[in-house]
Amino acid sequence: MKTGGATDRVTIAAGVLIMDLALLMATGFTIGRVRDRGVLCDGGTVFCSGGDPTFAQWQAEMAVRSTVAYGSFGVMAAILAASLVVARRRGHRGVVVMQLKALVVVAVLAILWEPYTQW
Repeated sequence: MKTGGATDRVTIAAGVLIMDLALLMATGFTIGRVRDRGVLCDGGTVFCSGGDPTFAQWQAEMAVRSTVAYGSFGVMAAILAASLVVARRRGHRGVVVMQLKALVVVAVLAILWEPYTQW
């Protein structure tokens, strides 16, 4: 049985793209959940239970949000890098290019991410 045909390459590329989108959605969901977990309600300055947080409380909340976000971005980058290595070893150049682009997107998202958003 011959492998490596055009149909196989398209199927592999589609599967990798679906995996990348699923990773991005899971990362976004995780980061959104920690941001909206009900501690600070207006994005970053007022407790949901009422009152203003002290600087230490605000800093602790931003540390939790940052840890979850950068941890999620790190896990996603590690998975993308592992799939890139496997694709390179198996000679799937299209997948390698796709994963390099995905890694760039993750890096840009990590650079642009902010622990709170003012509405």
